[in-house]
Amino acid sequence: MVDREVGVPHCGPTSFRWSQRCTDGAVVVSLAGELDLAAVELEPLLVRLAESGSTATIVLDMSELEFIDAYGVGVIVSAWRAAKARGRVLRVGGLHGLPARVFRLVRLEPMLVAGAAATSLEGNAGDQ
Repeated sequence: MVDREVGVPHCGPTSFRWSQRCTDGAVVVSLAGELDLAAVELEPLLVRLAESGSTATIVLDMSELEFIDAYGVGVIVSAWRAAKARGRVLRVGGLHGLPARVFRLVRLEPMLVAGAAATSLEGNAGDQ
């Protein structure tokens, strides 16, 4: 399992972390913290996985992601396009809170949200 700090390490909640593992024929990239411009090194990693990975499916586990901005959305869309162009699939799972609201707002869930996770995008009163 690869576990790296991306960008400038922080001790507080503004840090971004990611790890990568292979499971059930898919590459799972777990994202945690805040996905914004400080995570600039993530885009080349995801695009490289999408273009040259040995598995047909990439899953972004966002269950520990607390924040995503327009830059972060752009990184994910770039990786999705690279995967699609090569006949691969990129899916997102574990959306909740602010990242789920952002995905709803920009209407990405039909393209990217994995299976049953789509129903969790309806959120709860705390997500409003």
